[in-house]
Amino acid sequence: MTGEDHTTVLIRSAARRLLNVRLPAIVERAVDQTIQDEPTYSGGPVSRDDLSYHMDRTMRLALTRLVGADIPDPLRSAALEVGRIRAHQNVPLSSVLHAFRIDLKMLWEALIAEGHALGVGTRAEFLERSSLMVWEVVEANTEEVVQGYQVARGNREEIRSAAFEQLLLDGGNHPSTVDDAARMLGLPAAGHYVCLVGAFPIPRPELVTECAELLEASGTAFYFNWFAQELRGIIHTASWHADLIADLKPLGEHVCAVIDADGLAAVPQKIRLARMAVHGRSDPGVLRVRDNWLHAVTAASPELSKALHDAVFQPLAALTEHERNGILETVGDLMAHGGTIADIAARTYRHRNTVRKRLHVFTSLTGFDLSQTTDLATAAIAFTIENAT
Repeated sequence: MTGEDHTTVLIRSAARRLLNVRLPAIVERAVDQTIQDEPTYSGGPVSRDDLSYHMDRTMRLALTRLVGADIPDPLRSAALEVGRIRAHQNVPLSSVLHAFRIDLKMLWEALIAEGHALGVGTRAEFLERSSLMVWEVVEANTEEVVQGYQVARGNREEIRSAAFEQLLLDGGNHPSTVDDAARMLGLPAAGHYVCLVGAFPIPRPELVTECAELLEASGTAFYFNWFAQELRGIIHTASWHADLIADLKPLGEHVCAVIDADGLAAVPQKIRLARMAVHGRSDPGVLRVRDNWLHAVTAASPELSKALHDAVFQPLAALTEHERNGILETVGDLMAHGGTIADIAARTYRHRNTVRKRLHVFTSLTGFDLSQTTDLATAAIAFTIENAT
């Protein structure tokens, strides 16, 4: 190329020989080295033929750049394409970049071999200049691979998110939607799932990452998704008796609920129930819906819940603060722990007559007799609403 010094011309000439004569052998060695050094490429989603094909294209692109020639149209997107493909194959980006470092090593060694034929006075400058030029072209390839990988990851996550949203929207009514979600999320349509909903006024992806690492360590498949101020997740487990609370412990500072589902088709309903349980609570922690049904009930209909709460608590407004606090202490203890008047008296350190009187006042003001099952259940729901506010 005119205007270039002698060393650069020699390097481009050596690169042209690699491109036109030695490339197949270089690619073969690079493939062998990659399979040997990078576990993801040995027995994983990338076949040897796949690796050979794309390594030939990306090395051909690098050498064309090194030669200084115009890049043919079929090669222009070679690095971008391999980045997109590896992202869709779920090959970790670190493994992809490791393979490209092997490319760099092989190209550099091949160029050195070409340089051995040069005279001693030229060789040192050849080696120094060629190392810089090889690094620059491989770096250009690497940047495009990373770009393709990140774009594909973003697009892939958008596709997965859309499939999950569609599952929650109408997966319970359309089997095809369930099948699409299973395919996009990489999860089986059948089997046992644990569904999670969490309230997150501020999204905390680092906490989800901690959970993901714990689940991955046990070989558990899952999918998490953010929507507004809510975290939703589904976790596929081998058994109905699997206890995942420990794996979800990083989320414990937030109000979260989990519930079992039989297959992906049941997930939409279960997510709705878990959401109700979360909305009915104020205490943080990852709790099972089956242990907190009242919270789900109270959140199911805000209008009904308010009316029920008012029916129990508004009549108590006529009392002094001291009297009201006494009533709430006694009735609240009964709601939380049950038992007899003697049990309540022992737990609250009050005389039995005091407990009996407070219960009588509560009944006379509200009309709810806590010795009756229906009235007791109504009061229990009202106190659940009160405690959640």
